[in-house]
Amino acid sequence: MRKKYTRIGILFAAGLFSAMAFPAFAAPGGPGEAGRWRQDEKGWWLLNWNGTYPADEWQKVNGKWYYFDSDGYMMEDCWLEKDGKYYRLGQDGAMFSSGETEIDGIVYRFDESGQVVEGEPSQMPEEEREARSFAGRIVSQITDDTMTKPEKAAAIYNWVQGNMTYTTTGPKSGEAESALYGFRRHSGCCYEYYAMSHYLLEAAGMPNIPVVRASDGDHFWNLVDVDGIWYHFDATPRRLGGRWCLVTTGELRKSWISHNYDVEAYPKTP
Repeated sequence: MRKKYTRIGILFAAGLFSAMAFPAFAAPGGPGEAGRWRQDEKGWWLLNWNGTYPADEWQKVNGKWYYFDSDGYMMEDCWLEKDGKYYRLGQDGAMFSSGETEIDGIVYRFDESGQVVEGEPSQMPEEEREARSFAGRIVSQITDDTMTKPEKAAAIYNWVQGNMTYTTTGPKSGEAESALYGFRRHSGCCYEYYAMSHYLLEAAGMPNIPVVRASDGDHFWNLVDVDGIWYHFDATPRRLGGRWCLVTTGELRKSWISHNYDVEAYPKTP
């Protein structure tokens, strides 16, 4: 990102600052103050009035404090540890302060500076945080509170299939890394489809676990808990077609060559 936006600072310094200096994906508003926020495929960043952007530092915008990572992107929905002190950044990126809130079933209290004074927070790994952040933004765009969980699952299934191109390559190394690969590149193999679906379903309130094909260990999909009932969810496109969104093991047997698995090793479906 540093190299990518160097031109903005140069144009500003030369007195040539204009609308053409902004990247094509510049957004008119943002989490805190309209006109300064910019967004790309990795997240929100802030344009300073001198053409630079904050990186690895706090900045107060429109009365709220935000923290920008070493690449200049706003951190959001995560814990931040600085100098042995913990701070909480909300889903909009703004720092919590002067009050208390419940996070994952634990109540935390914050002083005026935003430091945690009650509770024992832990910092989430960066890739995990970014994957959850990507998923949360997407789910908020494609679902709403009036939808049932099956309807949300269908919306997620449609989004993944409509925004991904299947390839035989991908990192296939970890859930967060593979999900980020898919979210950013819009392509990947079955493991990227599984990993993206994992975070998207979780963001919609549906816990899920991976299922691995028994015959060769070379295909992955999700087994998702929908209000206490388990279903299979496989957004990876198949050459023979089929829609594998919240299906039972009985229905999955129609594609057993692709979906054979150790039935006894996983939760039962209806």
